[in-house]
Amino acid sequence: MRRTWSRLGLRARLALSIGAVVVLAFGAVFAAVRTEMSHESSVIKGEEAHESGGTGSGAGDGEGSSISPIADAQSDMEKTFLLAGAAALLAALLAGYLVAARAAAPLRRYAATAARIDAGELTPRLQVDPASPTELRTLAITFNHMLDRLDRAFAQQREFVSDASHELRSPLTAIRGQIEVLARAEEPSAEETRRVERLTIAELARVERLVEDMLSLARLDEGMRPAVRPVAIAPFLRELVEAAVPGVEVGELPAGHVLADPDLISQVLRNLIENARRHAGEGGRVLVSASAAGGRLAVSVDDDGPGIDPAQRERIFDRFHRSDRSRHRAAGGSGLGLAIARSIVSAHGGRIWAGEGPLGGARVSFELPGFTPEE
Repeated sequence: MRRTWSRLGLRARLALSIGAVVVLAFGAVFAAVRTEMSHESSVIKGEEAHESGGTGSGAGDGEGSSISPIADAQSDMEKTFLLAGAAALLAALLAGYLVAARAAAPLRRYAATAARIDAGELTPRLQVDPASPTELRTLAITFNHMLDRLDRAFAQQREFVSDASHELRSPLTAIRGQIEVLARAEEPSAEETRRVERLTIAELARVERLVEDMLSLARLDEGMRPAVRPVAIAPFLRELVEAAVPGVEVGELPAGHVLADPDLISQVLRNLIENARRHAGEGGRVLVSASAAGGRLAVSVDDDGPGIDPAQRERIFDRFHRSDRSRHRAAGGSGLGLAIARSIVSAHGGRIWAGEGPLGGARVSFELPGFTPEE
């Protein structure tokens, strides 16, 4: 029985369900009316028996003539109920089928669209009919939003693979070219060998940094949760800046603790400082400072370089984005540092942004929740 029911479609199930309800309703009414009429018949029989007993004559004829109309009424009632029940059952089956067909029509369209998407086509979208029930409209809107996110995710994945391939191809091509130049020389000099060695090691270092950055992004994309703990922000930032790169200035720092993963926040600061030094150039200034308000900590990295074009301030956090591709690649950047910083800050429940700095160049800041000032 269950196997047969599971094979039925929505229209058949709804039609049978409505038919079963109608049958049960008519059966209950029929049983109630029949019981009531049987009770009335018993009462009449009792009264007739009492009367016939009192008069002592015509009992059989009186009883037959009295009970016959009741029996006829019961028979007519049963026939009427059977005919009305059969008509109502047929009407219920037909109405259930038509209602289910109308309700299932959007679902069939949704299933056809889902089949096209399953085949690899992400462009179809479900049509949102204003006349449809609220549940179907909500389903269509939610499904379309999901498809939009999938489409963007696949586009970003394709762009990421393309950019990563390009970034890896450049140093590998340079390494191959240098080795081929060295191999063509019958007796390469020691100076030429050392030159090729320096260039090859430098390009391999770029490949290593790029692979490490890609692995970091992969772990963050998988939902790696930060191991947060209270961090004394002032000594933490001072030690980090002093150990990271010499010549970076430390500005005003608030006294207090922030809930964060110190290893991940260290990576954010190193990426921002490296980016600032790259923009500031030789002899440029880089300043790290922080402020706190409303239980949130804001850390800023400023430089006195040329700054960031306002049109690029949002895009600099995209993966492999370069406002000046040749200069950044020559300086050794992988194009993933700011993207990694944004992912780490987002994992902490914070935000990161770029703007103008007080040194005349760029300022990149990030904000973290969970700051507690020292009392």
